[in-house]
Amino acid sequence: MNEPVVPVPNVPVFPFNPMDPALNEDPGPIYAQMREHRLLFWPGVNFYVVPRLADALAVLQDPRLSTDTRAAGLPAPESMLPDALRAPIEASLTRLAPKDHARVRRAVASAFTPGAIKGMRAKVQAIVDEAIDLYVHDGVLEARAFVEHIPLRVIAAMLGIPVEQQPSFYEFANNLAKLHNPAMTPEQFASVAPVVIAGLERIRALVAARREALGDDLLSVVIRAEANGDALSSDEMLGLVAMLINGGILTTTHFMMFTFKSLLCVPERAAAVRRDRSLVGTALEEVLRHDSFGKSGTLRYLTQDAEVAGVSLPRGAAVMVFFPAAYLDEDAFPSASSFDPARKPDKNLNYGHGPHFCTGAALARLEGDVLVNTLLDRFASFTLIGEPVFAPDPMVRDIVQMRVEVTRELGAESVWPVEEAGRADRWRPKSRSASRMR
Repeated sequence: MNEPVVPVPNVPVFPFNPMDPALNEDPGPIYAQMREHRLLFWPGVNFYVVPRLADALAVLQDPRLSTDTRAAGLPAPESMLPDALRAPIEASLTRLAPKDHARVRRAVASAFTPGAIKGMRAKVQAIVDEAIDLYVHDGVLEARAFVEHIPLRVIAAMLGIPVEQQPSFYEFANNLAKLHNPAMTPEQFASVAPVVIAGLERIRALVAARREALGDDLLSVVIRAEANGDALSSDEMLGLVAMLINGGILTTTHFMMFTFKSLLCVPERAAAVRRDRSLVGTALEEVLRHDSFGKSGTLRYLTQDAEVAGVSLPRGAAVMVFFPAAYLDEDAFPSASSFDPARKPDKNLNYGHGPHFCTGAALARLEGDVLVNTLLDRFASFTLIGEPVFAPDPMVRDIVQMRVEVTRELGAESVWPVEEAGRADRWRPKSRSASRMR
């Protein structure tokens, strides 16, 4: 935790508590309090917070605000970490200087073109079908296990991660995310660091193996890019793959959990996209805006004295663009507190902005599209069983348990098929819709 500092004059101190259970259940009132001011100071972590969308966009577009702490005259946040952790994190896309950032993105760009992502659809469809087989039992869908399965298998397929190593990579992603908690205690770090270091070593071994036998996976794409002058250092390769694993698995898992909670399990919203499938894409963007799973935002550091949200701040000040509050800003989104499946997502920052726009955004959107369309084809309704269970987490609204009752398609048999003993996990609904998806 940072040493306490005194904010510049006229900036209100907002004692934000990310562990407040109200943030999980209904964060809207807290975010509304934040938006009463253009700029706030979050004590303890010493961040200035921008909670309104117009100011958030201005921060993200201002070249005087950088993701690189060193450009702001500060040590890298990871400077105290052991080299095995520090070097790959400092060489990740979120830390690299603009020239190196562009080079690393070029190396991976061909794997995320519209054509390449479109070519993933059949694979994603097979993985979603597989998840239904495994995690729908007697009309109940175990949402967390279901959604964890999908992005893990998708990223594993992209990177060529062997099946037996996939659980270890999921554990790596979970612990890598914890490293970004600014309030992490030494005891928590001691439990997290060895898991992350072991995961980085597995990535290193995976890259070495792929250099010996190139294929059509993402690692091979990046390695081949070296011939075009876009060679990555060992640490840049580790940082890139670690970012893809962390972002491609965890954030998509949270996104899909809230897709159940805030779209499929809300009857009128599910009915709207069922009637008009062209709304699926905008409805998914609206899930991310209206019920954001994040509890914070992205950091920028002032590389020189400058005005932010109407206040003069000194070089080195850390400014957090607080997305979840900005997404409910009535000045930016008319009727912001209402869910509108047709709302245009042109102001959403869910996948970043500018040079730091998420590399895997198209893939996450594809996974969400296949998920929703497949479930709407398979089932007539979705009903929450009890309330979602949230884990205490300072970074995200982490739904760790959510059971959903699903009913068969209209016109299908009203009785769930009886499987032989011990084979309930192989259930597959028999219907015209299901056959169409194959």
